[in-house]
Amino acid sequence: EPVDRAHVLTPKELSFQRYGFFAGVLVLNILCILLAYLQHQGTAIFTVILFIKTRDIMSVIITIIGMIGGKIKRLICPLPEVTPQFILTLIPAYSESQEQILKAIHALRNNGVEPHHQVMLVILDGKPKDIKSSMTRVCKDIERPWDTFKAKRIMLGITSGFIGDVPVLVIQKKKNSGKKDSLIMTNDLFNYPRDNMPIFAQRLRREMWTDILPELTAEFPIPFTKFDMIFNTDADSKIHQGALLRLANSLYYDPKAIASCGLVLVEFEEGFEWSAWNMYQQFQYSYGQYVRRRAEHIWGKVTCLPGCITMIKVRPECGPAMKKYAAPITGRNAIAHQVQYLGTDRRQTYCFLSQSRELHTLFIPNAVSETVAPQSMEHYLSQRRRWGSNAYFNNWFYFLGTNLSPVTRLVAFLELVRLTLVYWRFSNTLQFITGLIRQLHSGKFELISLAPLLSVGQLPFFWFVFCVFKEKPLRERAHKLAIGWVINKAVAPFMSMAVFTKVAMNIGSQVWGMTG
Repeated sequence: EPVDRAHVLTPKELSFQRYGFFAGVLVLNILCILLAYLQHQGTAIFTVILFIKTRDIMSVIITIIGMIGGKIKRLICPLPEVTPQFILTLIPAYSESQEQILKAIHALRNNGVEPHHQVMLVILDGKPKDIKSSMTRVCKDIERPWDTFKAKRIMLGITSGFIGDVPVLVIQKKKNSGKKDSLIMTNDLFNYPRDNMPIFAQRLRREMWTDILPELTAEFPIPFTKFDMIFNTDADSKIHQGALLRLANSLYYDPKAIASCGLVLVEFEEGFEWSAWNMYQQFQYSYGQYVRRRAEHIWGKVTCLPGCITMIKVRPECGPAMKKYAAPITGRNAIAHQVQYLGTDRRQTYCFLSQSRELHTLFIPNAVSETVAPQSMEHYLSQRRRWGSNAYFNNWFYFLGTNLSPVTRLVAFLELVRLTLVYWRFSNTLQFITGLIRQLHSGKFELISLAPLLSVGQLPFFWFVFCVFKEKPLRERAHKLAIGWVINKAVAPFMSMAVFTKVAMNIGSQVWGMTG
């Protein structure tokens, strides 16, 4: 039986670290609030607000310069012709229906991936689905033992075959072991292996490559020897036409790239076309990607590759990255437990980038996907508790970790400052507005003194507005983005404080939360 070497945090250890961290954050915010009220200078307060926005301002400037430079580079050095690549498309599923899974398989098969070739991998986590009945030809139907990354022994049902002309491999976990285990399993079996793979993973890997894959790939027009890329998506995500091709080509063109991701939009599913929750989150998604993630692409260090639309290049660094990604936490640091056991996409990205400063992760905005967003306060806070903890605490690793570029460290530091001072930011904004009102009433307000700071401070917003007019996916949603912007202005400060409080008070929790 596998031995779990991870340390289990006691309730006392968790409580001490949670309340200690939260108390430290509160004290820091209160000190900043007191200092700001003692200062009583509107220009100084606004300057501090600008400092909090430094990352976004810097991102816009770098993006503009980088995009112009990229256009010039393409004129001087045209892109070479792409040779066919072999892509393993991973579709992990838990609560998704069988109909959703089959729909995803057919949609991805018809996504326009040529000249590349796909094999579909469906991993079912604990909830059985009869995908086998939809196969037009079954090649193998076997059961094998598996040790999860949390050292639990389970059984896998493995079926390989074809749905029409699509080669499909279905792995059914008899017990739910989480999406992260599915990601580790996929890389252990089909990417460069880590040097500490469990014995059952080693055996199944050999069987996959000697008995199962040769039959699935025998009809490809060119000989199959290995996968070149692994595409990660979700069964309930909608992938726009041509997205896979654009992601695959981006990795082919950049020899230093280890992964690329596409644009994630909120899906306005039937009955929720004008949902306030959708419009609120659509603005958040779009702003973050076009202002921040696009800038990270310019310097080649995208720090979060979303699980619904990410292409990973099969390369030697992936083995050590998975070793770090799957390692048990033997210490008592609750934050380390948090990011390792609750983190999926952002943690995996960190493990990739920490292998070498030379590696690139990319953002390809014309590779578009849509995903379903939470439609209630409970679901939203549950999701953001998970996402927020991954974003916040992984930034500590990006700031202090090994093999990371100075730009990545700087961006992580600025983001840590912004997120840690969430309560002070709210107080500071209130203080600035009340001070402005007092000056207007007294007739002492001089717009000219704030004009330079105002223009710089609004640069990220003006850039986003420009992107809305320029980029087709945003232009088609411009009216809903405008409503989402209004909703964000009204509720974002309160939501930010609620999410951060929930994150802080749940440090060390490995509970996934609400799904669907």
